Amino acid sequence: IPARQTLSKTELDAKLKPFFEKMDSIPQDSNGMATIQNMAIEFAEENLNDAGVYVIRNILAYTMSTEELITFIDGNEYFKTDSIIIKERELWDVQLETAEGKMFKDFEAEYEGKVVKLSDYVGKGKYVLVDFWASWCGPCRAEIPNLLSVYEKYKGDRFEVLGVATWDKPEDTKTAIEQLNITYPQIMNAQYAGSNAYGINGIPQIILFGPDGTILKRNLRGAAIEE
Repeated sequence: IPARQTLSKTELDAKLKPFFEKMDSIPQDSNGMATIQNMAIEFAEENLNDAGVYVIRNILAYTMSTEELITFIDGNEYFKTDSIIIKERELWDVQLETAEGKMFKDFEAEYEGKVVKLSDYVGKGKYVLVDFWASWCGPCRAEIPNLLSVYEKYKGDRFEVLGVATWDKPEDTKTAIEQLNITYPQIMNAQYAGSNAYGINGIPQIILFGPDGTILKRNLRGAAIEE
């Protein structure tokens, strides 16, 4: 296994610049994303150093499924034993454990002396759309109208929407709920409980659970929520 190749910021930028310039010229459609993924794989295989690690973490982690990503890493001894990748692998392993088709993983949060669990809502016979969000997160706030739309349209015995206040101060969450006119229930003050359980490193993360608690869809956004 080659020794770890640590690059200075100048060296890293110099290696990455041609890659990103080429990437910027590729159309951002499904074919383009496949091209970018192949470019990133080739770049990583040719750069057993910090530049390859950067592309894995910032490109391949978002264009590959978690299972594909782990398979790629396990097939390369340098990346498999890289200290940064090993740390990231902890998150990816959790994502694999909570991938689509797997059973939900429970967590709990305490607020104002009351403990609320995800299992108070999920696995109770309803489809539950769960939004991991925060008041300070612009993209999270942008998805609220989409969530309210499906909530008003489908709420009842078979469907529920649930917010999970993630990495946020409860008083800020409450203010945002009022500002955004959110009417569906919330798990307040979840902090890292939910994000650790589901390997979430960016929000919003919107997950649809089936009536028995099976994870049906992750990473829902925009029109895909209604679909």
